[in-house]
Formats: sequence, C-alpha cells, structure tokens
Amino acid sequence: MDKNFEIADIIVAFIKNEATPRQISVLDDWINESEANKRLFISLLDEVAFEQRLDRSRVLELEDAFGKVRARVRKSKRGYWRYVAVAASVAVVVAIGGIMAYWVGIPEKQGIVTRQQSISVGKSRAFLTLGTGEKVALESQDTLLRGKAMNIRIQENGEVFYEMADSIAPAEVEYNIMETPRGAEFQLVLSDGTKVWLNAGTKLRYPVKFIGKERRVELTGEAYFDVTRDEDVPFVVETSRSAVTVLGTEFCVRDYAGEANLTTLVQGSVSVEDQRGNAYLIRPGQQVNIGKEDSRVLDVETIYFTSWKDGYFIFNEATLSEIMSELSKWYDFDCFFLNPDAGNERLTARLKKYDDISVILDILSRTGNIQFTQKGRAITVRSAC
Repeated sequence: MDKNFEIADIIVAFIKNEATPRQISVLDDWINESEANKRLFISLLDEVAFEQRLDRSRVLELEDAFGKVRARVRKSKRGYWRYVAVAASVAVVVAIGGIMAYWVGIPEKQGIVTRQQSISVGKSRAFLTLGTGEKVALESQDTLLRGKAMNIRIQENGEVFYEMADSIAPAEVEYNIMETPRGAEFQLVLSDGTKVWLNAGTKLRYPVKFIGKERRVELTGEAYFDVTRDEDVPFVVETSRSAVTVLGTEFCVRDYAGEANLTTLVQGSVSVEDQRGNAYLIRPGQQVNIGKEDSRVLDVETIYFTSWKDGYFIFNEATLSEIMSELSKWYDFDCFFLNPDAGNERLTARLKKYDDISVILDILSRTGNIQFTQKGRAITVRSAC
C-alpha cells in the first residue's frame, strides 16, 4: 500500500478509536517528522478557512498535502492526537477528492458556532484514593465507606464527610487523595470541619485525621477553603510554589502548571511564603501572585477569582485566551486560536457555569468580535474580521 494512503487509513482508524498499537506507532513516527506547519493543521480545523482555501486552490498534490500537515504533539495528550488526525484527514479530503469525507463524515459548516453534543457541562465527580491504595469513583450518591478509625460518608449533594468510627485516635497519620479530572468538581469536609471546594483538574492530599501541631494538606490545581478556626493548630496549604498558613478563614489557592500561583483572601488573614523564602501577610481583598520571576501582593475584587465555587465564571477585562483556558478546564475541550489577535481581545462577561457550551460561545461571540467553530472536542477561535 502507498505510504500516504496507509497513513490516511490509520488516521481514519484513530478517529474512530479503532487504531491498533502498531498503527498508533506508525502515526506517531509520521506526526513527529516535523513541527514546521503546526498552524496549518490547526487552521484546517476551521471550516470557514478551509472553504476559503478550497476556493483558491481546488487541487493539491497528495505528497504536498501530507508534507504540510505535520505537527509535533506530546504522546500523553490524547486530545491533541485526535485533532492532529482530524486536520490531516481534511488535507487528504482536498488531495483525493472527498474519499476521507465519505469515510469519516466531516460535518458541514453550521454558522459562527458549530453546535455538537460531544462537549458537555462539568459535574460533581471525583476519584478518592484511600490509604490502602484502593481508588474509588465518587459522584452525587449516598454512600458510606467504613474504615478502622474514620468513616467516609458521601452525600447526595456531592459532599464528602469524615466521621470518627470510634473514640480512639489513630496512632499513625493516614492520607487520602481526592482528585477531580477536567470537567468535574467536588466538595469535601475534612475531619476538623474545614470545608473544601475542589475545582476541575485538582488534586488534594490530606490526612484522614489531623494529628500533631499543624493541619497540613497538599494541593495541585485550585481549591476554595473555609477553614475551621483553631488557634493552637494552624492550617497549612502546601503547593509546588507556596505554603499558605492560616488559623481559620476563607481563601482560594490556585496552582495549575504553567500558570501563576495565586492565593486570594476573602476573610481573615493568611501568611503566604513563596518558593524563594519570601513571606507575605495579606488582608481580605488582597492576593499574592507568585510568578516565575517574582511575587507580588495585589488588591483585587475577590469575586473574579472565587465565583467558580458559586456556579459562575465572571471575567473583567480578561483576555480571550485566559477565558478559554478557564472554560476548557470545566467543559474539557481543546482550544486553538487561528490568529494571535483573537486571543488578546479583552472581554468582560458573567457566564453561568452550568450553561451548555454553545450558549457560552454565543455570548462570547456577541460580546466580542469573535467567531468560534466546534469540531468534536476541539474549538477554534478567530477574529470575525
């Protein structure tokens, strides 16, 4: 079989989730040949741009089409693989006159926002890793997990509570890990009564029962804490770039990879120490922003950083790139900007967290001069003019 047609067959199989390990290996080698034309394969996802190119040039050589649609992606990000495959298949459509369109069923253009059902609203869902190593999937359900010293109760509203199983405190510290994937959130009540709201893509490691002179938890992602006051036993949130110490207060900590580390204080006071050893004591309405080069204390409107807990996304003069990054965590999609200017456009918006993604995109398109196209779990963004 001609190598180009073999790749085309593999792409189709991958899109249908039918590719064998050998086919995936062949596809991997082909994709990693070059990253020179990454923007081309991204733009091929946009059906409007595709039709414009098709009008300018009705025929492309098969070898040229495959040579241009190459991009380098990480193997671990399966979502990227899917969209590389879709882009490559579109190029093959141009090259061989629609055979791939027949096989794959590429949807027709449906206006500014292409509405599909593959992107769904996030929900209350998490994975709990017990001290034994057992991993339990949690959703909104009434469940009781019995332990030696502590019982774990999952209520119908999605909250998890830790309850004493007996009056004897455990001799050793036992840890649990709560993880929310993209497109999910969860609520947790720790053994001391502290309430924690976990945002999408978050991991919290914590003791089943706090023992000793401090209450320490470890966070990756984003969480809102309402800490039960105990002046003798401080509560510490440890992240990759900070340690936040409180006695009892409400605050939000954000520590996603590739983003600034943020601690936003709603009530009381907190002490924040960054990875360089600098300590900051902040008051309500202030935020410690820890970046790559330095750390800063800012005066902020806390609602813009905590509204996700109450069912809203509220943005004030945020760039569209920042907005789409936030939405992608909750709706679990991949976003591509067809021109840099689109990502830099600043918008102010109040969005309901549980609205369908098509409603969200429609609001944003009317708020700014933007066009969105959805194909599968990919959303492309371009300026309207």
